Amino acid sequence: MPKEGIEIPDFNHSEKNKLSELTIQSPIKSVKYIIDNYTISHGDAKYIVTHINKTYGQCNRCAFDKLDGEYIKCPKCGSLNFNWETDTENGI
Repeated sequence: MPKEGIEIPDFNHSEKNKLSELTIQSPIKSVKYIIDNYTISHGDAKYIVTHINKTYGQCNRCAFDKLDGEYIKCPKCGSLNFNWETDTENGI
């Protein structure tokens, strides 16, 4: 089980796009991608994937829809969100 405060890789914009897309398609493939491409344990990779937002600005847990930071705890439920603005969200 990962500890809160794990070291998150400094994902560049294209990696965030790829991970966001993979996470929507298959969280298992997203976990495998992180393990294969970064020095991260299975548990930490799962932790990262479960916190990647499926919709920009919206909390994964409670659907609060006004998140305004990239790595942010939801002010409503306290859940951590990797609120990445990706090209797929912008229709690019």
